[in-house]
Amino acid sequence: MSAIDSRVINEAAQWMALVQSGHASPEEFQAFAAWRESDPRHAEVCARMGGGLGRLPVDALRAIPRQSLMCSLNSPSSRRRFLGKTLSVVGVGALSLGLGRFYGLVALPGELLTGTAERRSLTLDDGSALTLNARSLVQVHFDALERLLLLRSGELLVDVARDAGRPFVVQTEHGRMRALGTRFVVQRRDDSTRIVMLHSQVEITTRSGLLQIVKAGESATFDGKNGLSIAPATGYENAWIDGQLEVRDSSLADVVERLRSYRRGIIVLSPQIASLRISGLYFLDDSDRTLQLLEHSLPVTVRYHTPFWVSIEPRV
Repeated sequence: MSAIDSRVINEAAQWMALVQSGHASPEEFQAFAAWRESDPRHAEVCARMGGGLGRLPVDALRAIPRQSLMCSLNSPSSRRRFLGKTLSVVGVGALSLGLGRFYGLVALPGELLTGTAERRSLTLDDGSALTLNARSLVQVHFDALERLLLLRSGELLVDVARDAGRPFVVQTEHGRMRALGTRFVVQRRDDSTRIVMLHSQVEITTRSGLLQIVKAGESATFDGKNGLSIAPATGYENAWIDGQLEVRDSSLADVVERLRSYRRGIIVLSPQIASLRISGLYFLDDSDRTLQLLEHSLPVTVRYHTPFWVSIEPRV
């Protein structure tokens, strides 16, 4: 499956799940129709996915609150689960994960989540301060032996309260991070996890068994296999707390991916310009302004097909 085909399928999955959920607004229905009719591939994928949707538990889908649904649909891992159910039925792709866990993500007790363009700060039962970035989902499991946060999607910043009897652990599918100090940021990506240490230290144990101590001023990126790299922290990894996105020599693809969590609807980025490099300070809480700044800074054109569907294309 080519990269562009994967992109179309992912976009179709978001639209189809939203339309089936019963939460779509009239404007979103119009945006979906415009997206579907804009390209024959869009209509084809939607038609082929439609057969799979007939076997989905739609009543359960409609019972999910809109905020929870949108959080999950915009998480790459949850989108794969949706695709695994709809596409395997019609033979477009054999993705193994089922939709049942997709529902579980938004139904389990003890979860904390944020929707599009939402940040949330709270104090946990042990006194630790937790801040969630937009489109994040965390499950909290505290008992007599351990304080555990399961980061299912998105990003968090935690300032850990002292408790000598119970270690504080943040876990993703790629590994575990045990706090040896206080303040750090964890970002769960589709294929890896990144941690930035703001104060003291954290001990990483990857799923494959690699061990690494990350100290203040360092960041680490690791996957579930044998990938683990350490780099200096940039110092602005937690700018999102204030609604800002500060980047230095980052790819346009990385910037757009961060912006997606703060914009309702779909942002389509042309693969031809995804690798363009950019530096600057942008505004997460004003995505239209940020898109305008990107258009002024790079040889790109931002097209508003509808308020819910924007594409970024090479400037002609």
